[in-house]
Amino acid sequence: MNNTSRLPRAQTPEEVGVSARHILDLLDTFDRNRFEHHGLMILRHGKIVFEQYRKPYAAEIPHSIYSFSKSIAATAAGFAADDGLFSLDDKLGKYFPEYRPAKKAALWDMITLRHVITMTSGLAFDVFHQNSSPDWIKDYLQSPLRDPPGNIFHYTNECAYLFSVLIRKLTGQTMWEYLTPRLFEPLGIDVPFTETDHDGNPGGGWGVIWKLEDSAKFMQCYLDDGRWQGKQIIPAWWAREATRKQSGNADNLKADSNKGYGYQFWMCQQQNAFAARGMFCQHGFVMRDYDAVFVYFGADADEQKPFDLIYPHFPVGFFDGDRPSDPQVLAALREREQSLSFPVPPISPRVPKREAWLNGKTIKLRKQLLLNVAGYPQGLLPMTVNQMCIDRAGNMTDLQFDFSDGEARFSWREGDWKNTIPLGLDGQYRVGSVALAGFRFDTYAWAQWRDENTLYINIRPIQTCVSNTFLIQFRGKRVKITPRSTPTFESIAANLCKLSFAYLNNNPLLCLLSRAIFKIAPYILEGNLYGAGR
Repeated sequence: MNNTSRLPRAQTPEEVGVSARHILDLLDTFDRNRFEHHGLMILRHGKIVFEQYRKPYAAEIPHSIYSFSKSIAATAAGFAADDGLFSLDDKLGKYFPEYRPAKKAALWDMITLRHVITMTSGLAFDVFHQNSSPDWIKDYLQSPLRDPPGNIFHYTNECAYLFSVLIRKLTGQTMWEYLTPRLFEPLGIDVPFTETDHDGNPGGGWGVIWKLEDSAKFMQCYLDDGRWQGKQIIPAWWAREATRKQSGNADNLKADSNKGYGYQFWMCQQQNAFAARGMFCQHGFVMRDYDAVFVYFGADADEQKPFDLIYPHFPVGFFDGDRPSDPQVLAALREREQSLSFPVPPISPRVPKREAWLNGKTIKLRKQLLLNVAGYPQGLLPMTVNQMCIDRAGNMTDLQFDFSDGEARFSWREGDWKNTIPLGLDGQYRVGSVALAGFRFDTYAWAQWRDENTLYINIRPIQTCVSNTFLIQFRGKRVKITPRSTPTFESIAANLCKLSFAYLNNNPLLCLLSRAIFKIAPYILEGNLYGAGR
């Protein structure tokens, strides 16, 4: 990244009207409420006033942003509209006539691109069928049309993905190729990795992996009506229209999820504020009236939580003008910038007898039939990552260990993929790399013997927000593995059960069924694995 494209830093928070004490109090609030943030950046008047990462996450390591990606896809739509490729008032059938359904065709003919980008098309796409066939556009455009266009907010990834397909259809370029000279290069953002469909189209609704400062630049550019370093990058009219209410979403129970929706941006309960949001709290949050931006990467199932934690401290922590800093408070804040990390992994006691038995052995694991029928085989990656992959690699099996001083080499197979990573046994992470489902992730991993028959493994694919643990228990040649991911499926299910599913399904019976499914899902999606050593 070119240094001239970096965001400027304020010498002190008070220099740009931010209370360092309120930042410290916010960090304390995060800690008390166990908000696992991997990175946090606060900007005011275009300058970074605070930046923190939870080690081993770091500024230079890109991170999954999930549905924050929708705001990027919408930006591509804004460029395309400004270039005259289409109008948001164009009918959907103008560009996709081949998908016109036989039933309710008259209603389908009313759907515009504006309806799609505001998630009010009326098409009730079933989220449980996501990525289940090669033709995602067909799945979406031939979904049941349950409501007249413009009536109901129905959140789905395909509302962003459609613009990825449309831009390629009209320009011959993928959305990422189209965005590179228009957005990534002007903002000094390395072209980010993104997951694609079977034809190489970016997913649009998810799949982008980029750095925290990239999120900050993107949100700052929108705050400044599309300008960056004195130049108009995003069309000004689009930057304004995308970040104001275009459709209602009042059925959602969360306070920062029911104040309206723009062009793939969320309106917030704070007046004149908006956000780009991704699953597990990958957020960019703008308080326009205070010329302030918060961006953070997280690992919490409750997307409302960080908003609720920020509001007691900001905007009250902003002020006009420049005040002197308290040296003690400033020193404490600088220390907090450097001190955040996951706990140091414990040093593992050696278990020579079991290690000797494992060296050279292959542990075969039985398939989980229910998950395989559903198309979600149990692998190294947690289900929250695996479920969005085109190629869900396969069932985890053929486990092998090779122990040496201070570490172990851990190998396994998933479908056609075989990987080996190091595990630290000496109280330190080991950095490795895995290739799965067409992607490559760096891993930070460690292991510990809990007793002579129990091995605990912690693996963090660092470009994702999640981690996975495996408790491996040996009983003679038999092996039982208990997988658990973070965020936990229990926390995900508990959060989903609090939500009204009406805005997704518009069907009370299906709401009840969905809640029941999410209550039992943790026991199905993270079931125990069984096998034997040979």
